Amino acid sequence: MLHDLKTLWKIKRFRILLTARTLSNIGNGMSPIAMAFGVLSLPGSNASSLSWVTASHMVPIVLFLLLGGVVADRMGRARVVGITDIIGSFVVATSGVLFLTHHATVPLLCINAFIFGVLNALWWPAFAGLLPEVVPSENLQAANSLVGLGANIGFTLGATLGAAIVSTFGPGWAIIGDGASFLIAGILVLRLQLPTKMQTGEIEEHPSMILQLRQGWTEFYSRKWIVVVVICFAFINMCFEGFLGVLAPVQMKEALGGARDMGFMLFAFGAGNIGGVLVSLRIKPKHPLIIAMGGMPIVGVWMLGAAVPFHIGVLMILAFVSGIAMDLFFVMWMTMFQTHVPEEALSRVSAYDALGSTVFAPFGLFLAGPIAQWIGTSETLYIAGVIAIVMAGAALFNKDVRRLESVTDSVAVD
Repeated sequence: MLHDLKTLWKIKRFRILLTARTLSNIGNGMSPIAMAFGVLSLPGSNASSLSWVTASHMVPIVLFLLLGGVVADRMGRARVVGITDIIGSFVVATSGVLFLTHHATVPLLCINAFIFGVLNALWWPAFAGLLPEVVPSENLQAANSLVGLGANIGFTLGATLGAAIVSTFGPGWAIIGDGASFLIAGILVLRLQLPTKMQTGEIEEHPSMILQLRQGWTEFYSRKWIVVVVICFAFINMCFEGFLGVLAPVQMKEALGGARDMGFMLFAFGAGNIGGVLVSLRIKPKHPLIIAMGGMPIVGVWMLGAAVPFHIGVLMILAFVSGIAMDLFFVMWMTMFQTHVPEEALSRVSAYDALGSTVFAPFGLFLAGPIAQWIGTSETLYIAGVIAIVMAGAALFNKDVRRLESVTDSVAVD
């Protein structure tokens, strides 16, 4: 693995991509705290108001992910990532200005969140297929690990800064900082200057968009291990998005230490993410998805801990372990994905992956607030935690998930 790291560091485009991802995630660490407590601080706002804003961001992601996969394969992944980051920086900064000028309202924040969600729908499939264009296939696990490490260091720093800025100066400046991080990241990614297949002459013309979507669906559906994990994550993400975006901030405000404690918990989560990446750098299991899915039930336990609620110190421990589990999953999953799916179809298959995994997330965000107001925040967290635990364990009952081998241990790629 040390050899892989040395090899990767010599690749200029990889260093640029790593820097961009680290910087953008500093902003991503700031934004959950800033937006959540910014919305909750508005006159007349409550848990349902926060649900509206967070769901407005997630709905367009689900609606436009498939389009994003085709756009990425047509226009070039680096170009799509860079342009959407730059445009997104101004959208995010606008929300920050609304808070600073005291013009922020739930409807205006929902509009901005929707626009940013459309950009995210274009960004994610492009980013998921970008790394194989930059590094050799034999170095992909190490590359995913390093990009994850940089992203999680950025997120951890951002969560710490976000909590401090929100507590001291209010949410506006933290959200503007988020926008600035996207602007710099987008400019860096555009510097990669990766040619599209049209420019390299690999293909003379694109097939129709419908045909490309059909081809992507065939590649996706033919791999049962992808389908099973995606179905399970549809429910896990529904619960986790509702937890992190709505229920945790509300519980922190009502029963614990508000934005400060939310910052502590997100810091611990980010530190766990870093730990998960470090673990992934040291292991190359024969059956990666057993390791990846085996740790995911702890995320549901974290939700149950917040439901009690436990002392913030205990919640930080649960957040830390959950962070390890989630990033270990991410590295293993992305490596399997990038090495078992044809490179030319990666963005489209990734779009189906992301669509299936997030299809119920808007419901989790939209319903979390109203349900919490109806039956109580703790009771809602109990329900979310149990669903997450059950669905995380369910994936391991499938033999294709258990038996899938890493490329280095396989005779041939699917």
